Amino acid sequence: MEYENFENAFEHLKKIVQEFEDSDNISIDDLLKNYEEGMKAYSFCYKKLEDTQKKIKIIDDNFE
Repeated sequence: MEYENFENAFEHLKKIVQEFEDSDNISIDDLLKNYEEGMKAYSFCYKKLEDTQKKIKIIDDNFE
């Protein structure tokens, strides 16, 4: 799945976590599929946050 922005990826990640929490009986195939999708969303969010931190640092450094 391709994400347009941080918010979309984060919402998808929350949905996947909610599915894990709500499901008492999940098949191993669904578990694996959800885990993979969750890791993709997590990686996207992590990279966006990391990029944002770098940009903020550059901005801060320019004002010192």
